[in-house]
Amino acid sequence: MAHAFAPVHVDHYSPELAARAAEFLDHDEVYEAPELEQLVRRIAEHDDLWRPLIVIDRERRRYELLYDDDRIDIWVLSWMPGQRTGFHDHDLSGVGVVCVQGALDEGLLVLGGKADPIRMTPGVSRNGPGGYVHSVAHVAGEPAVSIHAYSPPLTVVGQYRDVGGRLTREPEHGRKELLDRSIRGDSIELQPSN
Repeated sequence: MAHAFAPVHVDHYSPELAARAAEFLDHDEVYEAPELEQLVRRIAEHDDLWRPLIVIDRERRRYELLYDDDRIDIWVLSWMPGQRTGFHDHDLSGVGVVCVQGALDEGLLVLGGKADPIRMTPGVSRNGPGGYVHSVAHVAGEPAVSIHAYSPPLTVVGQYRDVGGRLTREPEHGRKELLDRSIRGDSIELQPSN
């Protein structure tokens, strides 16, 4: 069942920073996941673009919009101790993410085994196509900071939950804060059904 959510307008943190971020975009099409990873790595090298968007909030993970248009959106996320996303996907949007400060763990949802979390420290980047299922959790730094780019722009996020021992996916708006009400643990073992 497809879900469509109405667009939600979010102001750029700074029109000047958005204009400077736009200079890193090198084509007018939807970006593939590896291109998104390279894009966030290039932006990470220019801390004057992302440092002004850091927000310290001990109650909830914070995200600030650096840039968006009809093909891409780019966010700076600030993470404090105990903050995590829970397992989720980005629906049809590919993702590129780079850690620029502190440390984060990326958890993977796997079948028939348990994946070790992937430690992301400054300069470590990841990417995933639409449908890529993962979780992200704060490990170190006050705050830890990451840069995320989504293409097409993130409009739907699937949150994964354990409901009575059954894995369910609950679609939510892509510009709504992800709260960790999902499966516990950084990575989880799923047994395939026979």
